[in-house]
Amino acid sequence: MKVLIVRFSSIGDIVLTTPVIRALREQVPGVEIHYLTKEKYREVLAYHPSIDRLWTIEKDVGEVVAALQAEAFDHVVD
Repeated sequence: MKVLIVRFSSIGDIVLTTPVIRALREQVPGVEIHYLTKEKYREVLAYHPSIDRLWTIEKDVGEVVAALQAEAFDHVVD
């Protein structure tokens, strides 16, 4: 299963999603976790051990939409 977590807003909101990341990793065997956020928040998540791929944008999701569609996620959590 492949999951994309999306959070663009404040650092606090991003930090609050970390239990979701950990719970997914622990409760869903073989899950592949991707996370999409703004470039300015990259460092908050860059070394999270449960994130398989960190996607970032500068201003608009259009910057990565084609690549995200190609990933064929099973679930998107916003």
